[in-house]
Amino acid sequence: MRRCLLLLCCWPLWALANPPSEAAVKAALVANLANYAEWGEGNWSVRHTLICVAGRGPVVDSLLALDSQTLLGRRIGVSPRSRPAEARDCQVLFLGDAPGRSQGDWDLEWTQALATAPVLTVCEGEDLVSQGCMVGLAREGTQVAFDVNLAALRRANIRLSAHLLRLARTIYGRPR
Repeated sequence: MRRCLLLLCCWPLWALANPPSEAAVKAALVANLANYAEWGEGNWSVRHTLICVAGRGPVVDSLLALDSQTLLGRRIGVSPRSRPAEARDCQVLFLGDAPGRSQGDWDLEWTQALATAPVLTVCEGEDLVSQGCMVGLAREGTQVAFDVNLAALRRANIRLSAHLLRLARTIYGRPR
């Protein structure tokens, strides 16, 4: 129920007339993450969110469609990136389908290169979260769920709100 409320909060009202695709729901969740994140450097605008995308796929396409829109008071900018070094200026980075290589190797290359950069990395699949991606999106029945890697977030000096963490399906790297 709480996940449904979060998604309703982050999806524009005009979109409720037609049920959104799984990719559109995931894109809205990615775009909304900045509202629940705090970067230790404190230099990110509260009125603008730069989301970068790497790779391709339906979620990447849905994110690109959000470029220049406003979501919960934040103007969204979406920009493609082809190499990890180009993504250091991003607030959020979504890693889409790997272009012609192993998905695990592709995601690992990006997450390792950006491990200490203040870039919130988002991937699809929980196995990638346990390997260093900060937030992993997954389908759970008819809903979209997400997992969080707290250790990866700490390395990059990024904090997610307690409210968002309560909605996570699995949290990796929780202090014992």
